[in-house]
Amino acid sequence: MGFFWLYSQHSILTLFKLMKILQPARLYLILFILLTWVPIVRSQIYAPDANKILTTNYTSGFARVDTIFVVCSSDANGDPRTGILRAKPPSGYSGVDFSWSKYNEINHNYDPPFFTENGVDESEAANLSSGGFRVRVTDGILLDTWFYAWFFIDTPYVETKIQNFTCEYLALRGNVQAAVFHYYDPGDQSQIQLQNGVRFEWTSEPDSDIPYPTLELNPVTYSPPYEDTWYYLTVTDSMGCTDRASLFYESINVKADMEPQPPSGEAPLEVTFLNNSVNAVKYKWFFGDDSISILENPEPHIYFIPGEYEVVLAAESDAGCIDTMKYQWVEVEPSGLEVPNVFTPNEDGYNDFFIVAAKSLRSIHVEVFSRDGKKVYKFEGYGEELRDWKGWDGKVGGGRYASPGVYYYIIEAVGWDNVIYESKIYRGVLHLIREK
Repeated sequence: MGFFWLYSQHSILTLFKLMKILQPARLYLILFILLTWVPIVRSQIYAPDANKILTTNYTSGFARVDTIFVVCSSDANGDPRTGILRAKPPSGYSGVDFSWSKYNEINHNYDPPFFTENGVDESEAANLSSGGFRVRVTDGILLDTWFYAWFFIDTPYVETKIQNFTCEYLALRGNVQAAVFHYYDPGDQSQIQLQNGVRFEWTSEPDSDIPYPTLELNPVTYSPPYEDTWYYLTVTDSMGCTDRASLFYESINVKADMEPQPPSGEAPLEVTFLNNSVNAVKYKWFFGDDSISILENPEPHIYFIPGEYEVVLAAESDAGCIDTMKYQWVEVEPSGLEVPNVFTPNEDGYNDFFIVAAKSLRSIHVEVFSRDGKKVYKFEGYGEELRDWKGWDGKVGGGRYASPGVYYYIIEAVGWDNVIYESKIYRGVLHLIREK
């Protein structure tokens, strides 16, 4: 709430009326009392909704200082473009008359009263537009004075739009202006402009990359959002008043994104590709082994040949924007074969089986012989059978425990890479130990 205090300027007029009926001695006493009392009795005018309160600076040297009330309004919020002023009589007075007038900028005078109230303790002038105002306060006897104030409805101007957009960039455009207010010097009727500036800020929902949101009024982003976004341009002026404009951007951009699970392993390696693309409607997968799919979520892909595979996903939006992602690399481990020379099938949970440590093998043939040449174990597996192979548990026909000692093995293996083990026979000695 702002207060504007004025001395009662027209009580002297009442004094001259009294001079005609009072004796000189009493008149001097009354004159002394009035001249002493009048500067102390003050009155007020205020704007209850004021957001900023300033005072005039009359450059002509005019002695009176008036209060300036600024009330914030917002086009975005649908706020009214009018306001109110209230006035009270000096302390000790009640039931007085109020007459409100507005300053005429053409003839530089105050128009006839547009609103009056009689016999009240406070008066409110409503639906006021910007301008200068004067209210006369009188009780018809001793009190007769005027209060002055300047009143402004402040709505900063803000406008925004999409200047241009493509698959590669988005250009926003903003326009902000401070409201312009001026008042008039009672001494020479010169126009004085109220200083007012603006600052701005770009924001968005959901958050997106906006270059220099408080410095660049027309930002250009070369990474447009991948989802529909609301952009907001907020302006704040020197009076503390704000307003905001908004615009809706319907995304046309697309982001290709995928994740292989698992990304590596031995052959045959079955890989599921998770499609994490954003805003895409068309897809094309290149798995790196001459295989292609146009499904959004392709079937698990099997890599048989050891090696490194570059996988490419091309995604396209409904507007024709295209993005690609390359994954380097899906790795299929080369074939490998390691044959142990000892195992201990004593059921202690450690090294209880004779099994070949193999990677990326297409097939394997294993035979184990006793020292006298008798075949005690045989395994032949291909593909998935290799994954389920548990190895020799050290038992022979009928579930009998094989005797501890030296055994011999013959292994033939073929790797999925068809290089290292093809047509190659491994022979070696195997020690079976049962001691715990």
